[in-house]
Amino acid sequence: MTTRLGLDIGSATIKAALIKDGETPIPEGLTPLPLNAEGGQEICLSPVKKVEGDPVAAASKLLETLKTMLGELPPVILTGSGGKVAAASLGFTYLPHFRSLAEGVHHLYPDTRSILEMGGENSRFIAIEPGEGSVKITDSATSGDCAAGTGSFIEQQSSRLRYSVEEVGEIALSAKNAAKIAGRCSVFAKSDMIHAQQKGATPPEILRGLCDAVARNFKSVVTRSRELGDAPIALVGGVALNKGVVRAMEEIYGEALFVPLEPAHLGAVGAALFAAQGEAKDGDLEDSLKDTQSFPHWPPLSLAKVKVIEAEPPPKELPTEGYLGVDIGSVSTNLVLTSPDGTLLHGIYLRTEARPVEAVKRGMAELRDKFGDSFKVLGSATTGSGRELIGELLGADIVSDEITAHKTGAFNVSKRHLGGRKVDTIFEIGGQDSKFISLEDSVVTDFTMNEACAAGTGSFLEEQAERLGINIIGEFAKIALGAQKPLRLGERCTVYMESDLSSLLSRGAGRDDAVAGLAFSVVQNYLNRVVRGRKIKDTIFFQGGTAYNHSVAAAFSKVLGKEIIIPPHCGVIGAYGAALLAKERREATGEESTFRGFDLESIDLAIRDFTCNGCSNSCDIKEYTIFGVKSYWGDKCSERFRKPSKTEKTPVIEDLVAFRKEALERDWLSFFEAGGGGEALSRLALEARKNAPTTPPRFGFLRSLYYFHRYPFWRTYIEALGGEVVLTGPTGKRSIAEGVAASVAEPCFPIQAAHGHL
Repeated sequence: MTTRLGLDIGSATIKAALIKDGETPIPEGLTPLPLNAEGGQEICLSPVKKVEGDPVAAASKLLETLKTMLGELPPVILTGSGGKVAAASLGFTYLPHFRSLAEGVHHLYPDTRSILEMGGENSRFIAIEPGEGSVKITDSATSGDCAAGTGSFIEQQSSRLRYSVEEVGEIALSAKNAAKIAGRCSVFAKSDMIHAQQKGATPPEILRGLCDAVARNFKSVVTRSRELGDAPIALVGGVALNKGVVRAMEEIYGEALFVPLEPAHLGAVGAALFAAQGEAKDGDLEDSLKDTQSFPHWPPLSLAKVKVIEAEPPPKELPTEGYLGVDIGSVSTNLVLTSPDGTLLHGIYLRTEARPVEAVKRGMAELRDKFGDSFKVLGSATTGSGRELIGELLGADIVSDEITAHKTGAFNVSKRHLGGRKVDTIFEIGGQDSKFISLEDSVVTDFTMNEACAAGTGSFLEEQAERLGINIIGEFAKIALGAQKPLRLGERCTVYMESDLSSLLSRGAGRDDAVAGLAFSVVQNYLNRVVRGRKIKDTIFFQGGTAYNHSVAAAFSKVLGKEIIIPPHCGVIGAYGAALLAKERREATGEESTFRGFDLESIDLAIRDFTCNGCSNSCDIKEYTIFGVKSYWGDKCSERFRKPSKTEKTPVIEDLVAFRKEALERDWLSFFEAGGGGEALSRLALEARKNAPTTPPRFGFLRSLYYFHRYPFWRTYIEALGGEVVLTGPTGKRSIAEGVAASVAEPCFPIQAAHGHL
């Protein structure tokens, strides 16, 4: 034997392993693995490369490179989620990934009995034991179609926070606390990350929470309730290189868990071992049989019904006073200064990068550099998901909801630019949130926002553009507008659409058509999941950061058959509207602004972390002290901290939550026995007590869901029959963790929490 080759083509990356005899020199560009194969054979590994949506092209390119290195191509076996398509196209042998991974791990680590793989878009569990001539797989499970909790999600979120994926593990390890991130779905987890950053969680805390969520998700979705025992458990795949995830997995699976050397290459090693056994057949790199089948598609995009309003030129002499608006969003932070008459003087579009305070500081420094410290802010307002926190920091005069800010900015633009036409419909798609607003003479008559899921928002487009190697700014729209047959990708969860996109590209769909299809999928998601049949009128403004991508506006016009208007400064309309609201307040009241100034570095700001012990939620609180005034963020209620009541009216029931708790937990049988329900009920209750057995049977009851809602009835009924009812304790962190671990399927969070009461 001379050399044998294995290729592992995953959904995100491609890796190769070469098995050679000891006399053959190590090819330049390959790295020897310290662990050798049998008979003195050496294993050499290639660098990990991106697939970028085309497994056939990625395989061809790597094989050509290896052929050049080796002089000729040795017998090859392909494996991995993209290996089957590439093998069929190039004529090589394909080996199922379960077999190749099991063989690679068992050959190098023969004592291992469980394999946990966390790859780019797939997660797997494999139980193995020695077999006759080859390893035997005794049990297995996968994560299914959903890519929640896999490497691609971690990479996307690290990119959004402006970290390389290689940095995430070390940064997560540095955090003392973890932000609360859901593990049930990567899209919901993304939303939780946004909310955590707006509550003041630091990037290391968010990343640690993300790593914990990925590990919990693997347990609940893949291994579920399986007991893996004390035998060695190998954590493999690219995610195994993330130390933050490894720490979280060790907390779940214990000391038996270990990370092999080069954990991303073990599938390729297994494929090369099978090739060494003579199971490979020769392929032909010159004859790529790429599938040329047709796919369902949309008509080509066109800008014929897209109107782009050009921005007004700023005045030659900049005024010395005006109004400030700040929109703190999940992906971007936008700042606007206007003149006293409402003309937009300067707009700033910045990445929030999970650091809203730092982003606002950068924006304020830019405004100060441009307009000088002498510029007088007559009024300031904040909006967006971080409006309250930043409002406290700036000393804002108004803290406005996003709907009001966006409609105010849009209506002002329509008055200035549309010659009497008034905007009556607003499509707003940001990085993480989407809004639909219907207007009648500047009055909001209907509105809605996307729910917890962020499917079909700007961040999805940006992530897919990066995955396909395309710049989201400019290049995406240019490619999409030039495509002839935009793919119909549907309007499902973005995680599923991502998988569909990979499948279509591997079957021969063109990249340009896929890019255009993404624009249509955002539109379909928005219309079907946000608008949901509401009336769309005739003067439609498309705004938010996604509106800079004109291919999405073209898709809206193609689907609706209506003109789509992109206002000037479309990405900062919310901040512009906030500034106009500050102007309205100043003109209506004449009150001086409470704005603290552009130099936020000079603001006396102190931050303290602590845990609220007011209830079993044990919320992690951030206390911001600004010039001695304290504000609190991160709690789930306003009972002990947060803002004072905004009303002087005395409620009929002082504390509805306490009233409900007392009503649910009251001993109603004793209440009736004492005559609380009348003489007849009292007589029946006394009779029930008299006939009760000496040792009553005990019934457990869950303090959750419908069980607890009907608890007064069932407790009274069971006690009247002579039984005893035992109620579980309040839902807390411990019961939630136990419930998530005990859930065999992956139900919604309340059901998982209920499992913790059993």
